[in-house]
Amino acid sequence: MTTGTTQVLVAGAGPTGLTLSVELARRGIDHLLVDAGQAPAIGSRGKGLQPRSLEVLDDLGVIDEILANGTVGLPLRVYQGHELAVELATATATGARPGVPYPDLVMLPEWRVEQILRDRLTALGGQVLYGAALSAFTQDEDGVTTTLANGQIVRARYLVGSDGGHSTVRHLLDATMDGRTHDDQFFLVGDVKIHGLAADASSAWFGEDGSYLAVAPLPNAGGAWQYQASVLPGADGSVPEPTLEIFREQFSSRSGHTGVTLTDATWLSRYRFNARMVRRYRYGRVFLAGDAAHVHSPAGGQGMNTGIQDAYNLGWKLAAALAGASEEILDSYGAERIPVAAKVLADSSRGFESVFVLKGLRRFLRDHVLFPLIKRPAIISRMLAKTSQLDIAYPDSALTVAGGPRRGPKAGDRAPDARGTTPDGAPLRLFDVTRGPHWTLLGFGVETTHPLATLHGTHVSVLQVADSGQTGCPKALIGQEAPRLYRARPGTLVLIRPDGYIAVRSDDARVVADYLDRTLSPPARPHRARPENAGRRRQRVRR
Repeated sequence: MTTGTTQVLVAGAGPTGLTLSVELARRGIDHLLVDAGQAPAIGSRGKGLQPRSLEVLDDLGVIDEILANGTVGLPLRVYQGHELAVELATATATGARPGVPYPDLVMLPEWRVEQILRDRLTALGGQVLYGAALSAFTQDEDGVTTTLANGQIVRARYLVGSDGGHSTVRHLLDATMDGRTHDDQFFLVGDVKIHGLAADASSAWFGEDGSYLAVAPLPNAGGAWQYQASVLPGADGSVPEPTLEIFREQFSSRSGHTGVTLTDATWLSRYRFNARMVRRYRYGRVFLAGDAAHVHSPAGGQGMNTGIQDAYNLGWKLAAALAGASEEILDSYGAERIPVAAKVLADSSRGFESVFVLKGLRRFLRDHVLFPLIKRPAIISRMLAKTSQLDIAYPDSALTVAGGPRRGPKAGDRAPDARGTTPDGAPLRLFDVTRGPHWTLLGFGVETTHPLATLHGTHVSVLQVADSGQTGCPKALIGQEAPRLYRARPGTLVLIRPDGYIAVRSDDARVVADYLDRTLSPPARPHRARPENAGRRRQRVRR
């Protein structure tokens, strides 16, 4: 048996855990990422990255690899029975636009996303410890002592459970997930090769008998497709295990295609739709993130994305607390992310009930109202915008200073990108400046020269925004796009958090200075995180 210490132990090396690990590694936070599996997971599982997640991955330094391996704009062909009902666009016609450099969904299997994040983690000096399931932990006021299945004991300041829908950390916490499970709807899923079907689109078939089948070609995956199909429980409640033979039978009968063969199944699974989440994300020094905290239907492609953004929100706050900031900053993680998960659950459940229905009025509305409506480009554009996650905001957060203009980004909103040049004329994007673990303070106009010089510091990078080359700061963004997007008048200061959200918008430098002082400075007296477990001083959980 070996023992060790670290600042953060992250359990679960899926997209959520890897995002958190990369975020901690680039901040120089000593941490350990463990996973119960003996090797990286296989299988496509989630396969779409939304625009907001792409901005996160840009900040983490992997966007080039993501875009090089993914596919943008793959259409979706929807069939009613064997007849084509509509072909849906999945990308905007104009591409990147002011403020939004990545407007479109990128198709990329989850295993490839994980591989890219692992490579980034390795480059930062980190690694994943596989075959190290977490089996028990005890937390107290100063940290968490964990026991791994390999016999290793690790003492950490914090523990994060990012270990999926069947989370061991969540079970050990005895944290229940409230919500609904669709017991009458089961789905078989897998990765197979499909021969004889053009890989120029994804396809979905809705049968007259209520059946569902969908296949999607996976980019740069050796010819693999993701396969999904509904299956009804038998009279005794049993559900068949997924097999290649069942896939072949379903595809033939539901698609009506002849001359198409399915081979080389590399991953087969079965699931039912759940819409459940925990009531809180923090339990003393233990946190839950991703599917460990919330599970929902895949409608809208939000699962992997919501987990990535959970981790991105939590990572910089853990680093701040470890650097001496008040641990109250960690309470904002759940306060900000729980409403997001609740909305995702509600939206995905509505999407599920609108599409995966077998009979009655909902079925009629789907076939005769929904399908005809989505043929309209304006409707599908609105649907894509609704799932982009670009409108996520934290206006009521304790980390947000209320106030701002009637129009334009306010405190709590996502900070949009903006294009311009350096004073020397070289191209520059605002995201080039915000990329990294620091805070960013924008000053609009030469009136902000003194406040920017005063507020620049170790954790804060400053940038003056001007519409000409005459600025008072060495680092400047020249152009009219940023003032227009931010609707900022001369003298406006905008403080952007490390995760790309506006914390403060004010004309008064003292407001910004006071905010930074109370957010990042050590508390006046030592603050100890007290485990939230019915008043007990210590929490013991074992399995």
